[in-house]
Amino acid sequence: MRKIKYLIISIVLFISFSTYCFASSVTIGGNTSVTKGNSVTITASVSSDSPLVSIEGTFMCKGAGVSEGLDMVFDDSSNSIKSKSYSITIKPTLSGTVTCSTSGVRITNMSSDSWQSLDNKSLSISVKQPAVVAPKVYSSNNNLKALSVEGYSLSPEFNKDTLEYSIEVPNDTKKITINADKEDSKASISGTGEKEVIEGLNKFEIKVEAENGNVKTYVVNVTVKELDPIEVMINNKKYTIIRKEGLLETPVSYEKSSIKIDGNDILCYKNKKTNSILVGLSDGKESKYFIYDEKTGKYTPYKNINVNGISLKLLSIPKKLLPSGYAKVTFTYDDDKIEGYQYFKKGVTYAASDKVKGSSFYLVYAENEDNGKKGMYIYDKEEGTIQRYNEDLVMYYMNKLDKANLYLYISIALVGVLIITLAIILIKKGKNKKRR
Repeated sequence: MRKIKYLIISIVLFISFSTYCFASSVTIGGNTSVTKGNSVTITASVSSDSPLVSIEGTFMCKGAGVSEGLDMVFDDSSNSIKSKSYSITIKPTLSGTVTCSTSGVRITNMSSDSWQSLDNKSLSISVKQPAVVAPKVYSSNNNLKALSVEGYSLSPEFNKDTLEYSIEVPNDTKKITINADKEDSKASISGTGEKEVIEGLNKFEIKVEAENGNVKTYVVNVTVKELDPIEVMINNKKYTIIRKEGLLETPVSYEKSSIKIDGNDILCYKNKKTNSILVGLSDGKESKYFIYDEKTGKYTPYKNINVNGISLKLLSIPKKLLPSGYAKVTFTYDDDKIEGYQYFKKGVTYAASDKVKGSSFYLVYAENEDNGKKGMYIYDKEEGTIQRYNEDLVMYYMNKLDKANLYLYISIALVGVLIITLAIILIKKGKNKKRR
């Protein structure tokens, strides 16, 4: 009988112990590994076999640059909640270990008015350094390894650092094939393949784009020979007369026409206002217009400026028309070197570099191709405008400037005289005091 009694008591004690140990508990969950600089959320949960009434305790996470905590507080006697969770989001700033733990956790529930202390729990989170990813390096190689035109030899011979080449092909050539190979497999090439050509100069660009986006442009000039080329010599340089329309842009204020040169009908462009005749010439690399003189048979380079709808044919300025104080300089217009004049004040020494750098205004002598009138013009390179040179207006402002300078010099002289006079008076007064 006693054995049965002891057995019943043991069973009751076991059930009570099991209920106390396993029915109410604390758990901590979350990732146990995180990369430095990343965020992670850790959760502590309190569970009970009967609805919770009160919870007390502390939940903390420390280490690897982290120090975060909160109080685990709960108080509600009219609910059916059997589990309560508390979360902390951490962001480690150092590598190492973050330890998240509870302390002093206790509860009351519907089945017991007295406080029950629960076993505290902890969780270790390993903080790793971020993986080092080497930045991708993009190739800058935009060189060609080979360049050729099928059936012809380039001039000069191919070199990856030489960007422009020329070939000459027979008159009956209609198409050519350009081949190219790149040094770097990651680069890309455009502009190769079969190309149509016409009589005269044909220009083809072969572009090589490196992996990093840098582009290098190679140029192949293909000159299709004329059936019966007419050659002329200008300043010891050989040119071929262009007889086919479309190889050069029609000049402004000129009309298509033709003239006889060496018994041949030659395409030209005439201006009725200026009586100028333009003939296209090519040196095999570049084509441009020259002014042709029917009386002498001479050719002179055609240079003009087109600004604000005004087309001006540039001429050499007669010495007798050059205003005082102007000196010859060179400036660039539309990628062409132009000779002009700038004003320099007398008595002032200018360095060679200052002549072009000092001002954006240039005086040129030109013929208006719309009305045939010749005259001086002021070109403003900075604003890209041009207007007729008004000598009276220029002299008016120059005279005003000279007068202003004269008044300035007189004022400075008067101030100087006044200072000297005051100094003499003070010196005399000082001597009189010493005598007394």
